Amino acid sequence: MIDRPVKERRVSPRCKLAAGVQFFHGPSGRDLPGRCVDISSGGLLMYVPAAAPVQPGHAIRLTLGAIGLPELAGLAGAPMEGTIVRVDRRALLAEGHIAVGVRFAQA
Repeated sequence: MIDRPVKERRVSPRCKLAAGVQFFHGPSGRDLPGRCVDISSGGLLMYVPAAAPVQPGHAIRLTLGAIGLPELAGLAGAPMEGTIVRVDRRALLAEGHIAVGVRFAQA
C-alpha cells in the first residue's frame, strides 16, 4: 500500500488561536460557550461542551473574546455569522468536548 499525502483543501492558512467564544445556536435558540482552537479567513475550529446540540448545517452567530494576537485583535467582540460544517465527537470521552468546524458566512 502506498501512502499518498493528503491534499490540503483550505484556501486560507490557519492560525492557532486560544480564545473564548460565545455563540448563539439558531436551531435551539440558546447561547452556548466554546473555545477557539484555530482560525482562518474562512472559518474556525472550536471546542464546545459535550451537551451542545450541534450538527452540520446548523446556523450560528459567534463572538470571540479577547484575542492576544495584534493581527486578529479586530475580530474580538464582533458578531460573525457562520454555519457548522463539521462535528467531531472522537475527543468526547478522552477530553470531554466536541470539536466543531465553522465556515464563516460570506458578506
